[in-house]
Order: sequence, then structure tokens, then C-alpha cells
Amino acid sequence: MIPAVPRFAVVGRVNKGKSSIVATLAEDDSVRIDARPGTTTEVREFPVRVDGRTLFVLVDTPGFEDAPRALAWLRAREVSAAERPARVAELLRAFEGTSEFVEERRLLAPILAGASVLYVVDGTHPYRPNYDAEMEILRWTGRPGMALVNRIGTEDHAAEWRRALDQHFKIVRDFDAFSVSFEERVHLLQVFRELRPDWRAAVDEAVAALVAQRRRRREEAAALVSSLLVDALTHTEELAVEDEAAIEEQRDRLERSFHDALRAREQEARRRVEALYGHREARFDEGPGLERPVYRQDLFAEEAWKMLGLSPAQLVAAGALAGAAIGGAVDAAVGGASIFAGTVLGGALGGGGALYGVGRRYARVRSIGPPGIPGLLLDVQRYWSGARRFRIGPHAQPNFPWVLLDRALLHYDSVVRRTHARRGAIAVDAGEGARAGIVAEFARGERRALEALFRRLRRDPYDPPRWLADDLERAIARILRRVDPVPGEEPSTGELPGGPAPARGTPAR
Repeated sequence: MIPAVPRFAVVGRVNKGKSSIVATLAEDDSVRIDARPGTTTEVREFPVRVDGRTLFVLVDTPGFEDAPRALAWLRAREVSAAERPARVAELLRAFEGTSEFVEERRLLAPILAGASVLYVVDGTHPYRPNYDAEMEILRWTGRPGMALVNRIGTEDHAAEWRRALDQHFKIVRDFDAFSVSFEERVHLLQVFRELRPDWRAAVDEAVAALVAQRRRRREEAAALVSSLLVDALTHTEELAVEDEAAIEEQRDRLERSFHDALRAREQEARRRVEALYGHREARFDEGPGLERPVYRQDLFAEEAWKMLGLSPAQLVAAGALAGAAIGGAVDAAVGGASIFAGTVLGGALGGGGALYGVGRRYARVRSIGPPGIPGLLLDVQRYWSGARRFRIGPHAQPNFPWVLLDRALLHYDSVVRRTHARRGAIAVDAGEGARAGIVAEFARGERRALEALFRRLRRDPYDPPRWLADDLERAIARILRRVDPVPGEEPSTGELPGGPAPARGTPAR
């Protein structure tokens, strides 16, 4: 027999965070959340589904409106404790179609229909005895329940709340809807195994499905980040110029096009990661007056390159200097507003000089011949056609893939930690003088293995072997496993299996 789908009625007084808790537990940022009282006026159900199957249902309810008077009505008709649920049902029938106890009747109906109770209070406001009427009415329903002490403000009155709640509920938990982790959400669901023995199988099934979904999302995110790196490290653009006077102008245009394409690819990957975790309504953009997090700055902003990626010493240790310099004639700036104006800010870069200063953000435009026309044939082709061909890419600066990876990891970390109750922007504070990135903390062997993959991708930008992308995806998956560990799995180490990437021509493992 298939067990009934568990249902949880989230109840409490108005403006105490009920909808925030629903949004977080349901991973649904379409739940309306507003600081103004009375935002939720109707009962609304939010099924939690995985692979099209409903695991449990959260019921968002209006707040208690006149609990003391409703409790007085119930007590006046009390016969025995065993008859209390029937008296609550009688209250609903007696005032149906009237303007009396409207909110109480709406929130009590799903509970009498079988939902368990999640009673929400705001632990940043003092406990008041008039809350006892609400808790007593919920006890009269006879349904198992749990109390959640939510945090909306800065003050702390949780201790006095727990003393009062312990008298009415078997289980009382602190629950910050704006910062609770995935593991804590799973644990909250597991608690109901003990409160509702008839739900144990269904709860176990729901927990297993949620954990499996979390792992699957992480694997898909690894594929997205890996694809971003492959695309960015193999991206090239070309143009032909017949008018010698237009060469510099065309170079500027090619540089802008090249770097704008990299920016767009990064933004596309971010949107897809956000959608993967159900963040479709909320935006990760910064609001006015908020400090822009470093991972939200322009991909080629100087500040981002100062904070992210590897240090020069780490790049040397990872072997990044070997073959890093590429030939070329012109380098153009790509950071800040000036890139959009086509202003050339830098000169030729060479060798290890790309590790230092603002030059670290640059990619090169170089003069090339048509594919398959080497040496003297190139001169003949130029003579007859009067055209010169230029190419930019792949981006060969040693720190570029590390900065890009750092930004992807910081963004991923913010996505998996951001609950669906949060709206607006999140400021990332790395601390004064601290590096904001993650890759600098990788083990040396892991950095070396990743660098070998990056270098190989750059060597084969037009037809990178499939095994190379597969190896990179496996490496990113191990990193994301550390960023977002899932309950019940062994911790991931900082070393990649197999050491550095295979030599040229090695088949997939």
C-alpha cells in the first residue's frame, strides 16, 4: 500500500515568517513574502516534487486573528479531552459563511484534514502570554506538531520562547529561514518520523529522493562549469581587413567582440546554475547601495583579478609559465568601462610579464594567414587579395582559467547556500586584505592537474578531445562535492585522482 503523502500546515501569527519557511522548505521563490502584515490571506498548497512525484505538501496559511475568543468558544463547549478535535470541527461548521473567525477557520481546516502542525514564532520578539491561546487551540486539534523559532530581527528572545513552547509541543527547533542549510532542512523532515509513525516510510522516501536530487543537481552543475571552462579556453574569433588604415579600429572591435562573448558565456552558465536549484524568480544582481561582490564584478575587472585566481608563485608551482606566452602584435585592455569604448590601455605582453599588473586581464590579437596557407603562400594570398586576417584567442593569460573557475565556484556557493526565502542581493565580505577566492586553497597536486587540463585545452582549441572535457568535468565534480557536501556521503579530498592530466593523445580513462 502506498503511504499517504505527508502534509504540513505552517501556522502562526501574522508576519512571523511563515511564508519564508514555506519558501525555504519547498525551494520555491514564487512564494509571496512581504514585510507588511497580512500578505497571506488564503490557504495555499506547495507540493514538493522530485521527478514528477509529490514527496510532501506544505500548506501556507493566514495568521491567527482572534485566538483568545476562539479558544473561549471551544472551552464553553468542552465535554472531555477526547472530544476536543470534534469541538474544533464544530467551530468551523458553526461559523461557515460568516465573518467570524475567518482566519482561524482557514488555518485549522487543513489540520483537521490530516496535516501535521509547524507552528512558527519570531524569536527576536518577546514571548507574550496571549500566544498561549493559539498553542492551546492547536493542541485541541489532536494533530502532531513541532514549533519553529524563526529569526526575523536582531534581538534574541529564543530562550523564553522555548520555555513556553515546551509546554505545548514535543519538539521545538530553532529555524532561520534565511540561512538554514540543506542538511538542516532534511533533518527537520526526519524529525516527523518520530512524531508520525504512520509517515515513516513516506518520510524516508522523501529524504532519499531529496538527497539524490541534490547530488544530481551538483553533478549537472559540474557539467555546466566544466562546459564554461572548455568554451572559454577554446574560444577564438577572426576577421579579415582589406584597408590597412582600418586595422587598428578592426582590432579594437575584434577585442570587444571576443571578451563580450566570454562575458556572455559566463552569464549564461550562471543563469543555468541558478535555474538548476530553482532560483527562477529571485535575482542574484546587486541592488543600489550594496557593495558588489567580487564574483559579480565584470569578468575582466582589475579588482576581480586581484582577489581571485592563483598568486604568481602558485601559477609557477602549477607549471603555468611553461609555454604561456603567445606571439602577437597588439594587446588591448578588456576591463572596466573603457573596453566598451574601445580604448587601448595596454601594450605588448610577453612571457611571465603577464602575471603582474593590469596586463593579467588581456588577450591578444595577432595577424594570421588563412588556414592551410603557410609561409610564402601567405604573402602571395595577401598580395592578390589585399586582405589581412587577424585572430584573437584562445585567451592564453595563465591566470584566466583560474579567475573564471574561482568566479564560478563563488557563484555556485552562493546559489546552494541561498535559501528561497531570501530576496534581493547578498554582499560577499571576504574580510580586509583577504583573498575572496577558493582555488588558492586547493592542494598543490590538484592545482597542477587542473593546470595541465587547462593548457591542453588551449593547445587544441578547434577540436579538443572528448576525454579532456570528461576529465575536467570529473575534476570540477570533486571540487563541488567539497563546496556542497550532501548528507551521508564521504568527504571529498583536495587531490584529484590520477595526478596531472594525461599526455597528448591519451584516451579517456
